[in-house]
Amino acid sequence: MKLSLERLFSAPALGGSSPQGLQFSPDGTRLTYLSAKNSRNNSQADALDLWQFELATGEKSVIASANQFDAREFSIEEKARRERLRLSHEGITEYYWAPNSQSILVPLAGNLYLLQLNVNSVLPVTDNATYETDIRFSPNSQQLAFIRDRTLHVMQIPEQLPGKGAEISVDRVLPEGTEELSYGLPEFIAQEEMHRYEGYWWSPSSDAIAFIRVDETPVEISERYEIEADSFSVFAQRYPFAGTPNADVALGVVELTTGHVLWIDVTQHDDDYIARVHWLSPKKIMVLVQDRRQQTLSYVLVEISFDNRETRTSVIMTEQCETWINLSNSFKSLADERFVFGSERSGFHHLWLGDTKGHVAPVTEGHWQVTSLVGVRDDIVYFEALADGPFENHLYRVPISGGKPERLSQEGFTHSTTLRGQHVVDRYSAVGQPPRVEILDLDTSLKHIITDEVSETTHPFHQYQSEIGPVEFGVLTAEDGQSLPWRLLRPVGVSSSILCPVIVVVYGGPGVRRVNNEWLTPWHHYMTSQGYAIFQLDNRGSTDRGRDFESPIYGHLGDIEVRDQLLGVQYLQSLDEIDSNRIGVFGHSYGGYMTLMLLMKSPGTFKCGISVAPVTDWGLYDTHYTERYLGLPSDNKAGYEASSVFPYTSALSDPLLLIHGMADDNVLFTHTTRLYKDLQDQGLMFETMAYPGAKHGITGRSTNIHRYRMMDHFLTRYLMDTTR
Repeated sequence: MKLSLERLFSAPALGGSSPQGLQFSPDGTRLTYLSAKNSRNNSQADALDLWQFELATGEKSVIASANQFDAREFSIEEKARRERLRLSHEGITEYYWAPNSQSILVPLAGNLYLLQLNVNSVLPVTDNATYETDIRFSPNSQQLAFIRDRTLHVMQIPEQLPGKGAEISVDRVLPEGTEELSYGLPEFIAQEEMHRYEGYWWSPSSDAIAFIRVDETPVEISERYEIEADSFSVFAQRYPFAGTPNADVALGVVELTTGHVLWIDVTQHDDDYIARVHWLSPKKIMVLVQDRRQQTLSYVLVEISFDNRETRTSVIMTEQCETWINLSNSFKSLADERFVFGSERSGFHHLWLGDTKGHVAPVTEGHWQVTSLVGVRDDIVYFEALADGPFENHLYRVPISGGKPERLSQEGFTHSTTLRGQHVVDRYSAVGQPPRVEILDLDTSLKHIITDEVSETTHPFHQYQSEIGPVEFGVLTAEDGQSLPWRLLRPVGVSSSILCPVIVVVYGGPGVRRVNNEWLTPWHHYMTSQGYAIFQLDNRGSTDRGRDFESPIYGHLGDIEVRDQLLGVQYLQSLDEIDSNRIGVFGHSYGGYMTLMLLMKSPGTFKCGISVAPVTDWGLYDTHYTERYLGLPSDNKAGYEASSVFPYTSALSDPLLLIHGMADDNVLFTHTTRLYKDLQDQGLMFETMAYPGAKHGITGRSTNIHRYRMMDHFLTRYLMDTTR
């Protein structure tokens, strides 16, 4: 059966049930996850329910369904938060286990609900007109903390919960939030670019909370327009454009029994970033502080004395780099105040064992990248890495003292794992294999299968397996001798004697890698079923290949990346089955930027290009991301100008389709409207489509069907019509 665009965005999802939010219960007896309804009702296609898999019995069941709860329209703050977290589903999108495994907290539409597992009941914890976000249990399970009205609140969980309409008493433990001031909320830059989504942290003893205070007064106010179909809104948004002041962020600790706040000075300069906060023990915190240029990372140890109402800070380690330091999410506190952490100090992201004296020893070593710290169990460190090649992410383990890692996951797939006790949940896929989920027992050979196999007739993609064409992986050699991984999907059922068109699907930006042996969005298979080949290449600047691979882009974006992508095009042109005159390019976000740069810097190479939500001027993008790669505008004016698309627009001669969401609060719609004006002033023709109300991700079934159909028609005109 042939794939259609309508089927790509209809329920059930072609990738299968594809569980999300996989978590083991703290006691390790069950796996919980979020999964969409197995329904062909497209109004319910994105609604997630909460499921459980009991390890003892192997039984699956729904713990809570989204339709059990009262739905409300998302607040403006919640919409922004969902955009930062890239949440597009409806229903239950997050949940939190109580550390004692007796209950699960579900935030939904701004209210909180407690699922009491021992009595199988769902009770409202809050019932009010305000929104609660960033919810966390205390380590002893007796309290809840959350953000309401831009400030931190804490509630004691009573043994007997009140019924609907009666809220548990809540204490506001910090000053009232205002439009400019917040307590316990991560600032925009932290969420969007540092990938720090927390603004407060419980102490291990549950008697104190570390938090950040954010004062947005220094950030310039800019008017951002969100254009809907029949209305528009103007938001006076404090957006930190590159080179302008950031929010003023301070770190504090509040003692819950007294309400006393200790303010902690962990920065050396007013514009330093508080990048990461980790409790090591009830009285010690490790804070990672990054300078504005992101070339120095300090490990600041904070020792707290509530009795004396004082704190002591000391820098126990410092890392420096001439380009930039990538922040790591790999950190695990151990019982003896040691910690396992991720660092690129060796040139590759590896794991290290540190202590409060600043002593450091390697846990992993080699010319390969650790991608994630999974956990530590009995002095064995479990981690994910690209240790066996650039195309597959695998699970490994190694003694905490170091040594040769042991691979635990199966070859031929890319894996993502979670560890709890002796159990590992393994989510894995390949280009031709939709995601599967298994639970592995590290102490035995026992294995549980959570999802259907694509070979089973019940799997949604089963009838479309023939749409997957041949897949090939390889590497090219860049001008500096480094290897550039690539992947080529060939069209389905096309004679080798017939030349086929190819679409270069590009991202090309830092912080992302695209060339993996993993399940692709079914759009790729739809396009190969239409007769296209799909080519992707990870140029220098992409992540997870080591510091030397990333750093060549420093100071000038859209240069090295373009040269590497053009090397990929040269390779395509050397293949007998590829029509060198019918090569198109398509990209979204940084990929949209790359599409523009490829068309403008190498006119005539591509038959056409599609650019979605592109950055066009890096001066219009935010501080932390832009300055990481280009430095401060005052130090690198020439680099900023050369990295913009505008010096090259006059060279545009190939057909271009521009697409952007009209409510994008990440890459502002202004990027594209400025390009509209520039091209129009030069009399240069282009096609465009703007989507009212759409954010950066451009979600929604009808919107996506329209968007991809428009792309389909555009590509057909220029790549399939050989008369053009």
